[in-house]
Amino acid sequence: MRGERHDRATRATPDAADVVVVGAGPAAWSVAGHLAGGGADVVLLAPDPAGPWPASYGAWVDELPPDLPASVRAAEMPDAAAIARSRHRLGRTYTMLSTSRLQAHLTDPPVRTVVGTARGTRPGRTDTAVVLADGRSVRGRVVIDASGAQRILTGGRVPTPRAAQTAYGVVVDAALVPDDERAFMDWRDDHGHVGWPTFLYAVPLGDDRLLLEETSLARRPGMPIPELRERLHARMAARGLDPAALTRVEAEADADTGGVERVAFVVDTPLTRGRGRVVPFGAAAPMIHPATGYSLAATLRTAPRLAEAILAHLPGDGADAAAAARRVLWPPGARLVHHLRRRGLEVLLALPPDGVPDFFELFFELPDHHRRAYLSEREDAPAVMGAMAALFAAADGPLRRHLLRWGGMPIGDAPAPDAASRPADGTIVGHE
Repeated sequence: MRGERHDRATRATPDAADVVVVGAGPAAWSVAGHLAGGGADVVLLAPDPAGPWPASYGAWVDELPPDLPASVRAAEMPDAAAIARSRHRLGRTYTMLSTSRLQAHLTDPPVRTVVGTARGTRPGRTDTAVVLADGRSVRGRVVIDASGAQRILTGGRVPTPRAAQTAYGVVVDAALVPDDERAFMDWRDDHGHVGWPTFLYAVPLGDDRLLLEETSLARRPGMPIPELRERLHARMAARGLDPAALTRVEAEADADTGGVERVAFVVDTPLTRGRGRVVPFGAAAPMIHPATGYSLAATLRTAPRLAEAILAHLPGDGADAAAAARRVLWPPGARLVHHLRRRGLEVLLALPPDGVPDFFELFFELPDHHRRAYLSEREDAPAVMGAMAALFAAADGPLRRHLLRWGGMPIGDAPAPDAASRPADGTIVGHE
């Protein structure tokens, strides 16, 4: 029925709606669903509104909104482990979501869809028109830009080079990898490569499948995908996994089996609040955690609050509703937390390669509440500052000097040691 409803909705382009949402990923569908559930007339506009989502999504269970069905969670890692110089139990349950079930859940509400590519906006007296590439337009009292890194309506893609998280992953039979080789983050260097460190993300996907993903947390520009593939193969060979197991999956993935994941996304997109009746949401805002790349849980938690703020000011001129939405999305605490984490990103980018595992060893040794604050608190600035202060207090003299130097640099001015390296190669998709 969902597909039939979308088919009927796309046969004609509506002239206007209460809210026009541009995008078709989790951010777009989550806020569109909550708006429609609250009685708003919503149009979701994208080249393929019902197209499959290619990304894998993971989150800490305690970050997810309570109304997200448990059936969306495909597999869990209770008391997930992280490895820097030693193994640490993090005291939290990490879950991998079923992308298909998540998409089915979020796209279920009765939202009208329009097939098309947004190119810009045309403000009017009481609403704003979203102009499509083919000349059509749809007017909305409020317009939400949930187009991800493209930021179609709120500034476009940011100039390069930017700091990016890149990763290359292969889905294997879970029986091939012992439990003690599975971790949320594993910084051991048994891949044998020198240079900027990468970590193994080895997490269960359910149905006896395991994702093995070599990940560069952040580089400016991003580490090339082919190098990450080489590291993954070398790492797993060093751990006794037959290289043929990986190459077989890769060969079959060429036939669209979905066994390979290539990831590249920017983590230092400038913060934008939008203007007029246009509000950015999700990665377009950006709601991506600058130091980890995570955004899904924060997006899903914020979507109902954003919708409530808009609904409270409709009907009427959408300017007031958009302003209320911006206050929910970027209150002072959230702006400060984002700024602090951007400084944390610059600190990480400027570390010497052999200092990165040491840095994370120190971070994973922090008390649970400090780790949780830095990883998960989006608006609690005192808690995030407390975590950063605790890490500084635990650091030795050289690291303290590094933190003082790079933590005080203007945002974006910290050059990575190998900033002249070639840009990332691979498919640009979301990943968490």
